[in-house]
Amino acid sequence: MTTSPSGTARDTAKSLGRSIAILKALSAPSRHGFPLSELSRMTGLPHPTTLRLLRHLTESGMVACNVQTKLYRLGPLAFELGLAAAEHCDIRGLCGESMDRLQAETQDTCYLTLRSGFDAVCLDRREGLSPIRVLTLDVGSRRPLGVGAAGLAILLRLSDGEAESLIQAAGPRLARYNRMDMDTMRTLLTESRERGYAVCGNWVTLGVTAVAMPLCTADGRPLGSLSISAVNHRMPKERWPQLAALLRQEADLIQRRLNNPTPAQGVRLP
Repeated sequence: MTTSPSGTARDTAKSLGRSIAILKALSAPSRHGFPLSELSRMTGLPHPTTLRLLRHLTESGMVACNVQTKLYRLGPLAFELGLAAAEHCDIRGLCGESMDRLQAETQDTCYLTLRSGFDAVCLDRREGLSPIRVLTLDVGSRRPLGVGAAGLAILLRLSDGEAESLIQAAGPRLARYNRMDMDTMRTLLTESRERGYAVCGNWVTLGVTAVAMPLCTADGRPLGSLSISAVNHRMPKERWPQLAALLRQEADLIQRRLNNPTPAQGVRLP
């Protein structure tokens, strides 16, 4: 029995999608790397499938493996591709001034988060100057979309059906996020849509509240979000609209730069 061309194409696309899921998992912060069992858990792939794809990715240089510890990490080719991509789409650099202004104005910790498939990835942050600092996200860390204000802000600009699909996809991964569950996520999303910006307090990190605003491309699709996070006593409800206004102002500025780049900015979105 032979495999049809269409079947081969589907198998190739499936393997590619699974390989990308592994690479995304490897991009999470880790000093030494990840064991096979952890990567299998993070991606939801069977151990044999994960191992097979890791071997292919290692052969290509996208993944590196420590033969003594059996831990995997991103390889040299992934680093090279990242450097090449940064030259064409320096989102972090484009948002730097806005991040600086938000931190200076609020004295609280500010985050730049981008969407990556089913996840929200922390791309940059500015630490707050208040006596009690909040560092709930490390640069490079991943969370399911909808976990925390930054991810909720991204869901704000998606259709009801797409947002619900993402919430359901996040369901199996929510146990590690304090009190967060799918029903809570739906409630927080509804409240955020009513007010026009996202707020999440005490559900993911006890004692911490964050306010976030989406960043969108020219067609209105959410690219990421800007957020401000602080301990609860610095985040009374009366302050949320003020923070949202600051975030909206900077988000509008960033979106204008993204959608109408000058040659000097060198920004090209895929």
